[in-house]
Amino acid sequence: MFRSKVSTLACLTLMFCYAVMTTYGIAEEPIRCTATDCTITNSYGEFPDRAICKAASASYPGTEQELIQVVASATKARAKIKVATQFSHSIPKLVCPDGDEGWLVSTKNLTRVLGVDRAKMEMTVESGVTLKQLINEAANVGMALPYSPYWSGLTVGGMLGTGAHGSSLWGDGSSVHDYVVRVRVVSPGSAEDGYVKVRELDSTNNLTDLNAVRTNLGVLGIISQMTFKLQPIFKRSITYDSKSDADLADRAADFGHQHEFADITWYLSQGKAVYRVDDRVPSTTPGDGLFDFTGFRAQPSFVLGLVRSTEEAQEVLQFADGKCASATITSLTLITTAFGLTNFNDILFTGYPVIGYQNRLQSSSSCLDGQGDNTCPWDPRANGEYFFQTTFSVSLTKVKSFIQDVQSLAKLVPKSMCGMDLYLGILMRYVKASNSFLGKEEDSIDFDMTYYRSKDPMTPRLFEDVYEEIEQMGIFKYGGLPHWGKNRNLAFVGAFDKYKNGKEFLKIKERYDPSGLFSSEWTDQVLGLKDGLTKDADGCALEGLCICSKDSHCAPSKGYLCKPGRIYTDARVCRKD
Repeated sequence: MFRSKVSTLACLTLMFCYAVMTTYGIAEEPIRCTATDCTITNSYGEFPDRAICKAASASYPGTEQELIQVVASATKARAKIKVATQFSHSIPKLVCPDGDEGWLVSTKNLTRVLGVDRAKMEMTVESGVTLKQLINEAANVGMALPYSPYWSGLTVGGMLGTGAHGSSLWGDGSSVHDYVVRVRVVSPGSAEDGYVKVRELDSTNNLTDLNAVRTNLGVLGIISQMTFKLQPIFKRSITYDSKSDADLADRAADFGHQHEFADITWYLSQGKAVYRVDDRVPSTTPGDGLFDFTGFRAQPSFVLGLVRSTEEAQEVLQFADGKCASATITSLTLITTAFGLTNFNDILFTGYPVIGYQNRLQSSSSCLDGQGDNTCPWDPRANGEYFFQTTFSVSLTKVKSFIQDVQSLAKLVPKSMCGMDLYLGILMRYVKASNSFLGKEEDSIDFDMTYYRSKDPMTPRLFEDVYEEIEQMGIFKYGGLPHWGKNRNLAFVGAFDKYKNGKEFLKIKERYDPSGLFSSEWTDQVLGLKDGLTKDADGCALEGLCICSKDSHCAPSKGYLCKPGRIYTDARVCRKD
């Protein structure tokens, strides 16, 4: 049970939310323009440094020819250019042009399927097509994208921008970009070119350039269209198997080789690991299951507000037991309801295994179609989830030691892990080494952690030091590669130097955009071309804008001082002793 103060606050919040209930529905447009200028944000309503990104104008081309005209005009005007997507799900400032005179180019209206080649098992689409649309269109012609992220609200262009992936070590791996065999890229050109250049790249004739474009951070131009290599549609069988995490360190690496679509959800505070046993089965196997992940379903705004207010109260009261109780309820609910799997009329879960076609099991995003007062849990209009997301991949050869270090830390501060378990624990996905220049360097496990963020940037979090130690341990001690579309600033410190083909990527960037019109201060920083990823300022470590080196980087007035890590002693973290 929560303390009386928490319960009272929750009840007041509930009544308040009923009183001011608002209609939200479909996700909000990330670009907003007035008569004089535009702003752009992401779907969470906040960037890591809480900056407001501005631009002079926004364009919405509906064809490749219109896109070419926009890029030519911007290039002639020497304007900075950034491509934006329909929903803008990247956490870092990849969509922000420098200053307030840049041009935004949205792919919102580039959503057509341009061609299907059944003999070659290929489909060509425009870059604004969402993953959901790609999956459905492929299924309509008997084909499937074999691996994909679990969130289907991403666009295909956005996935190539950030290296988005699912979970698999089989075949060519789980990164979507490794199934792209052809692209058309619109980049700046010289006056002789008409200020624009269109390149068509494929895996036969332009493989080097294609491997740069496959994970491009938006700095090589705008992809107008791409061709995917698909497979005949198939069925899968899924069972979630909950076990003790006592042998997780020993099992983790091998488990990804044993099952094609394996992943692991790790509930550290409960000493529990949920193994996803997920493999192909013959298409004649009975079953028409559906995966509509619970965390991606639309929720009433008053529920989202209540959950957020409860956690805020727990933070204010330093009420670790309350967080642990909430985490237990959340994980029990997810496990009992099979994380959103159903196998009867798309409504009920009647037991394992759940068997169904790939297009119905691989990805979901139903909250984007929310009606009335229902919306995505992180929709900023609903005052719901507001979080940090730390995501990095650790080589399979180092995974055992990393997991053991995290378990040792958890034993020292057991209640600290409840804050992550409240947000699905640690999601562990398998990612195969890629030829993409900014893709994964080795077969790895991607550790995805989501946890509370305060609306006040100067307010520290409960057990802040523990999460900071895991973050620094994964990134620096174990050489983890940060996910390009997630993370706080400090995760990208030194990241570019970990890529063996980084210099080759920069050469191609210079050839495609010698004036750096598609680059920004942020992309220059993460590519190692400029300093400034972190800063020296009061409270900077609280938001991941620095690694603390003195107490003022934390919150000394609230008892949080800069200390060494407990297990990884090279870490510097903000701890309240």
